[in-house]
Amino acid sequence: MQWIDTIALDNWASFLNAREKLPAMVSDLIRATIVDASRFRFPNGEASQVRGWDGDLETEMAKGLVPEGKSKWEFGTGPGAKKADNDYNKRTGQTSDAEMAENTLVLVNLECWDTPAKKIPEWEDERRNEGKWKDVRYLDGSSLVHWLDDHPAIAARYARDVLKLAPKHDALSTDEYWEEFSTQYKPQLSEKLVIADRQQEADALIAKLLGQPESFMLGAETSEEVIAFAVAAIRRAEPSVRESLESRTLIVRTDAAARFLAMKSNLVVIATGTAESLAGMLSKNCPTLSAATGAQARRGPVLKRPTASGMVPGFIDMGLDHGQGYELAHRCGRSLTILKRLIKNAPVADPVWVGHATALKPALLAGGWSSDVPADCDVLKELGGYATYGMLEGILMPTLGMPDRPVDREAEVWQVRAPVDAFYFYGRQLTDDDLTRLRDAIIKVFGTQPEQPSREQKFNQARLASSDYSQWLRDGLALTLLIIASMHEVADLYVKGKSPQRYVDDVINALPEWGRLHHSIVCLGDQTALIAEAAPNPFLQALESMLAGAPEQLAQIFESEEKHFFGPSSPHVRFLWALETIAWDPRYLNRAAVVLAKLGQLDPEPESNHVNRPINSLRDILLGWAPNTYALQPQRIACLDSVLAECPEVGWQLLKKLLPSSMDSTTPTQHPKLRDLAPEKLEEITYGLVWDFETAVVERALGAAGDDEDRLGTFVNKIGKLQPLNRAKVLAHIDIYLVAHSVAEGNAIWHALKDEATRNEYFGGSDWALRGEELTAMKDLVERHRPTDPLVSDRHAFDDWTPHVGKYIPGAEVLDDSQNLRKDVLQRVLGRDGVPGILKLSKMVKLPELLGQTLGQIPCSLEQMFELMEGALDPNAPPSLSYYVSTHGFNRFGDQWMNRFQDRVLSQVPDNTAKAKLLLGWPSTRETWAYVEVLGGEVREQYWHHLSMLPIEGSVDDLLFAIDQYRSVGRDIEVLGWMQRRSKDVPSGLLMDMLASGVGQAAEGFERMGNMLPYYIGLALKELRTRTDVEKRQIANAEYAYLPLLRQEREPLVIYDLLASDPEMFVDVLSHVFRGKSAPADQILTEEAKARANTSYDLLSEFKIVPGLLDGKIDANMLSDWVKTVRVLAAAKDLVDIGDNRIGFVLAYAPQDVDEHFWPPSAVCKVIEAEASVQIESGLMIECFNKRGAYSKGINEGGEQEYQLATRYKAWADATLKYRRTSAMLIAISEDWTRSAERADVEAEKSKLKR
Repeated sequence: MQWIDTIALDNWASFLNAREKLPAMVSDLIRATIVDASRFRFPNGEASQVRGWDGDLETEMAKGLVPEGKSKWEFGTGPGAKKADNDYNKRTGQTSDAEMAENTLVLVNLECWDTPAKKIPEWEDERRNEGKWKDVRYLDGSSLVHWLDDHPAIAARYARDVLKLAPKHDALSTDEYWEEFSTQYKPQLSEKLVIADRQQEADALIAKLLGQPESFMLGAETSEEVIAFAVAAIRRAEPSVRESLESRTLIVRTDAAARFLAMKSNLVVIATGTAESLAGMLSKNCPTLSAATGAQARRGPVLKRPTASGMVPGFIDMGLDHGQGYELAHRCGRSLTILKRLIKNAPVADPVWVGHATALKPALLAGGWSSDVPADCDVLKELGGYATYGMLEGILMPTLGMPDRPVDREAEVWQVRAPVDAFYFYGRQLTDDDLTRLRDAIIKVFGTQPEQPSREQKFNQARLASSDYSQWLRDGLALTLLIIASMHEVADLYVKGKSPQRYVDDVINALPEWGRLHHSIVCLGDQTALIAEAAPNPFLQALESMLAGAPEQLAQIFESEEKHFFGPSSPHVRFLWALETIAWDPRYLNRAAVVLAKLGQLDPEPESNHVNRPINSLRDILLGWAPNTYALQPQRIACLDSVLAECPEVGWQLLKKLLPSSMDSTTPTQHPKLRDLAPEKLEEITYGLVWDFETAVVERALGAAGDDEDRLGTFVNKIGKLQPLNRAKVLAHIDIYLVAHSVAEGNAIWHALKDEATRNEYFGGSDWALRGEELTAMKDLVERHRPTDPLVSDRHAFDDWTPHVGKYIPGAEVLDDSQNLRKDVLQRVLGRDGVPGILKLSKMVKLPELLGQTLGQIPCSLEQMFELMEGALDPNAPPSLSYYVSTHGFNRFGDQWMNRFQDRVLSQVPDNTAKAKLLLGWPSTRETWAYVEVLGGEVREQYWHHLSMLPIEGSVDDLLFAIDQYRSVGRDIEVLGWMQRRSKDVPSGLLMDMLASGVGQAAEGFERMGNMLPYYIGLALKELRTRTDVEKRQIANAEYAYLPLLRQEREPLVIYDLLASDPEMFVDVLSHVFRGKSAPADQILTEEAKARANTSYDLLSEFKIVPGLLDGKIDANMLSDWVKTVRVLAAAKDLVDIGDNRIGFVLAYAPQDVDEHFWPPSAVCKVIEAEASVQIESGLMIECFNKRGAYSKGINEGGEQEYQLATRYKAWADATLKYRRTSAMLIAISEDWTRSAERADVEAEKSKLKR
């Protein structure tokens, strides 16, 4: 398709406007060609008649017909060399040498060159050879036509707007489309209305249109809305972006136009109509947008409907006032399609199916269903009053061929394509009988408990909903109820004797046990939030009634369903989503919040990691800086007061969560799906509003805290985040508290405040830290109430691993001098208060271990150390203090300490375990061990039971002695974890003995070493594999014993090599797992046999070494011998079929031979042909599917991955035709993958139907 040809340009040259419009057209072509112009001046229109150059351009790189660097442009009409010479001579005479030397002269003429004796290149060369200009270019009509062909969006615009050529209807510029679309409305539609409050989506779409060539879709209820949104986004973009996109964007409607544009680049295409089928071809060179409607709309991003308040500014742009716009937005249900029917400027055709609306009402009311679920079919039959369900399908089938069909079908799933727009047409046709049948259907579907299917019943994915009805039907009916409640005005729905909302409320109130048993709400399942949005008053009344009458029964909703596929779930989550939805409505905010608070009282785990808790929902709804309700702030604060009055404890927890925090975050709550609850003017969240809310929260929190020490501690932690006035209120409250609760050692609030002041002073250069008068006020309060006991000031060195001392300087090296600080503090305390002072300090500090570690650094006499030891044995002393004193005493005084320890210390300790623990810090030497031995057998046993080290630096004799002692108290497995640095000094026999004994100690080993135990066992086995004095079978036996711990072991296990070389061992392991065909089915296994079976099954599952494999090649003879022997031995144990099956399992892991272009390698193919075993082939085929393992897919990806696998196996089948059975097996695998791909395609299409 050529928008403009040379004849058209020749004709245009004779028109008066050509001189004015030609610069504009060339400037548009330049913009579409380059993006880096640093100077761009092309006056057009009346401005083109002024003196000076017609065009002045500077760009970095040459592209197309645009030269690099600086260039001067001259436009004209009149063909041939004569005109070119005149223009050249004129401009050359008027331009300085310096300017010519740095500029390219470009002469542009609408008419084609007509001087056959001299071609354009020859003329250009002659001018260049004159050496006056940097370069000379001449563009005639033919050159312009080619340039326009490269940019058809510009060609289309000038072909219609300037040249007045015949219109072409299969490709439109954005201006053309917008004029056509917007004038269908009266008054004319504005871009602002189309975008409304969806600017974020518009920005994302613009980014895609400016991006790399690709095909992408945007979903909506009609394709027209997607195109209008895209064009409106372009027209409202930044001027430079708009110019760039408008000059390159085409709305392509037919496949003919799409084919013409397929090879074009630097375009942006919006494909619609029959052009959509070629979107993939167009996207090879251009960003290509298509509209996704109906089932396809679930494939990717979907345009949400704007809010009514978001549409109002657009209506105001169209000349309506605020009130008119807001009312009209509600009347049209925020749908451009329905709006067109309300303010049409031209006749709007109804969908073809509207004439059949009466017959289609049962399907439209149901919304969706599965024809494979009999209960669904019964409901559809009853909704229409049909004798059979088949009668309804007979009516629906012809509609699937309609261009704007009302329903989509994917496999067994049916779903209404655009429920809201469909309601506009059929809603007014609903009769009392229709509504009665709908009421009965809803009660039937949502009012019954699901029946548990029998084991023999055929599995059906659609039955995985929380009832006997499919998820499709439940979703559809719930959405229909919501449409009736929220959008009845759109369709002028009339309900006899009541409002449509009252009708919906009555339907919900008629559900069995509604308001009496919590199961009546649990039965709503995933549709709970939709039902609550449709009938908020009955939903709240039901919960209020149950909370008042039987709260203990309602508490059952917090019971987790532990067997949920993705982990524990709980019915209460759906209750929370429903209440969050209702809370958006200011009319129901207070009631919803109080119900949430009362549920919070019943919540057994309010601090659970499961973020969906009632208290968290309350916090997100009322959060001052991001409320999730349309209620204004005064009402939100009043709501907070209601919660405090009704549920004081939950109210306090809520206040804590509403106080400001560092790096605070929130997530949006469940939003109404259809109801537009936004006020005409949304509340603007300003800093002042946020600060006022904080003040309200702080005042109420201080009142709730009173003199409660734990609650006041909350404020200390938050004090730096508060506004100055609120911080002053908190400090004043704390001041009063400290006056009334003064103690010599300081109370918890004073210590917390002191720590916070110190932290802020240390990090004084940070943005978050208090400084100046604010920090001074806090420090003054600390000093004013500083306790009289000097130990209070000393303890700070032992309250934190890294106490805040001095000033933190960002970027500077942080020197941890805390050890010297603690040493100085202890020396000061010892000199001032003696040993009693240190003992008293140890009971005050948060981390007495730090004090104990530092004791060894201060000078103490022997008597002082024994005095410390005596105090450390006091039951009120920190438990770890005695260990550190005993250790430091020995390290400092050696034999003196040891010789007097029995009389001065151990004689005062009656418990043998306590005696042993006092010796654990002494050096692990023969001297210590001899001392322990003298204390008696029980002390010795406890000592070795609690000690956790080997003499790593000691002699081999000492090492082996210690190992022997540990083994005597049953700690073989722990020794395996400690001996890595000395493992080579441990004899192989001892190492094997410890591994053997350690099997029975695995549970205790996990308790002491946790997840490191498998690592330690792996290291011990790795060491054994290096020993030449240990048989491989012995190592294999040890690997087998520890196999459950070696699942993540990366080192190759010896046992796998033995299985691949020893058929007898393989069959022996096989017999541990599987019983023979003729063995009795009721055979009772011992626990030992069960454990062995589990281990052997794990071994077989991980055994993937093909016998005969060496350096990537398989020895065919070795493999054949192994297979034949296994089959014989398996037959002897009545394991023929399972033996063959496991052989196939192993063969599936044969690597492809690098010298062959097919798989499995020829050695395996020969075995398959020779053995001709169906079970071997079956085992191999099954594992070809299973070894795929875990895989990931994009949303609604379909079966592309499976099709690739099918293609791969088909190619291998074609390459192995000489191996008849192998080729047939590969064909069968390929066909299975093809079936899997087809199922995946169907599931993807069904997934797109989900709303």
